[in-house]
Amino acid sequence: MQKSRKAEKQVSSVKTNVTTRLDKMPITSWHIKILLILGGGLLLEGFTLSVAGAQLGTIGKLLNLSSLALLAITPAFLIGELVGATWLGHLADTHGRRLLFLVSMAIIIVGDTLIGVLFLVKGLNYPTLLFLRALTGFGVGGEFGASIAALQEFTPSRIRGFFTGTGNAVLYDFGTVLASVVVLVLLSFILPTTAVGISFLLGVSLAITLLIARFGLPESPRYLLSKGRVKDADSIVKSIEKHVKGKLPVTKTITLDFRGSEAGGYKRMFTKYWKRLILAWTLNFTETWPYYSAFSVFAVIFVKVFSFSPSKVAFVLLLLTAGGVLGVFVMSYLMDVVGRRPIITLSYGAAGILSIIIGLIVREIPFAVFIALLVLLYFFIYAAAGVLYPQIGEMFPTKNRGSAMGTAIGFGRLGGIIAPFALAAYVGTVAGLLPVFVITGVVILIGAVAEIILGPELKRKSLEESQLS
Repeated sequence: MQKSRKAEKQVSSVKTNVTTRLDKMPITSWHIKILLILGGGLLLEGFTLSVAGAQLGTIGKLLNLSSLALLAITPAFLIGELVGATWLGHLADTHGRRLLFLVSMAIIIVGDTLIGVLFLVKGLNYPTLLFLRALTGFGVGGEFGASIAALQEFTPSRIRGFFTGTGNAVLYDFGTVLASVVVLVLLSFILPTTAVGISFLLGVSLAITLLIARFGLPESPRYLLSKGRVKDADSIVKSIEKHVKGKLPVTKTITLDFRGSEAGGYKRMFTKYWKRLILAWTLNFTETWPYYSAFSVFAVIFVKVFSFSPSKVAFVLLLLTAGGVLGVFVMSYLMDVVGRRPIITLSYGAAGILSIIIGLIVREIPFAVFIALLVLLYFFIYAAAGVLYPQIGEMFPTKNRGSAMGTAIGFGRLGGIIAPFALAAYVGTVAGLLPVFVITGVVILIGAVAEIILGPELKRKSLEESQLS
């Protein structure tokens, strides 16, 4: 068996109608199920990131941390995510999407369990917290790439933008909303140390539930085709088609070219697809800068500048995320109607311009107006976080999709890592809000320009057609 499986990996091309059947299939209850189970991992990631961000003030007091030390907690998570996305993303191409989204979830469970338990027993110190946040981030990085790649490869082309956008950003954002609500309630009724520990362990219970549910999910048929396992891929698609009510659409057989080993995959990315790789990296970097600033830079600003209590910070983050969820719903839907390039450009462009405007007028406007503008800003920032991933997955072939997604996520996390330290000098005063928002706005606008120059239009194209555009 091992010998035949090895031979399958050397396949150069296959003739099949598996991919066209996946693309033409009506949306079924099975598609909704896989959206919720795979997207549920992204909900967990939103929860595990913001459960720390919403409690930065509390964690700082419990561990007696300086502002700079507080700002390092989110970057520690993102450093782990960078390494995990890059390494585990490549393994998703060589060992399969299913294995990686199971293993990554297990890593997240270990990291958050240790943090929660150590907080409860008052045995957590700052270096250990940073290490465990990095470990959790490592799992999140692998989960992110493998889950999105699998979700795209199962989803019909006509609705891929909406499914991937909502499965990524909306469910991720619901996770951040859930974390903010949990933190707000726990900090209001129980001791801070206990509240922090329980909040992390609640995330663990969600992760265990998702891990169990994922054991019932199949491998991606497109991944199986890239290994020459045509019968296995066909069998999985037949099992999905049983959920279709009515007559199945007529499809055609096509030839899929899988020449080039996984080892040559990186070479292809940096040669044939180098423009798309630069675009993917740029969009990720310029989006994570403001996105993760909400859970580090802005959280500290509300504590240090506006003297907010931890529960008030959690409430503000809840407002920002609520606006963001609406933004992702709207923009992800429009991707499949209007197109990838105009919606991505609009999301990044509007966010960048609005951020600069907020910086210029923040000292002249009432606080309530400032909060309202922040909610509007994050409508577009969260939308950008949703709409970039459908395009990234579509721009690369199956043998490179996990690796490309992983390197883009990894490089992009540098934006979230650099932003807190680049903006640290400005977060302590009202006057510092001007450079914080103006610098952030300029960074986001770079993403809009990159999309205008390099972005391909892949609306409603199959994944196989998209790599040829």
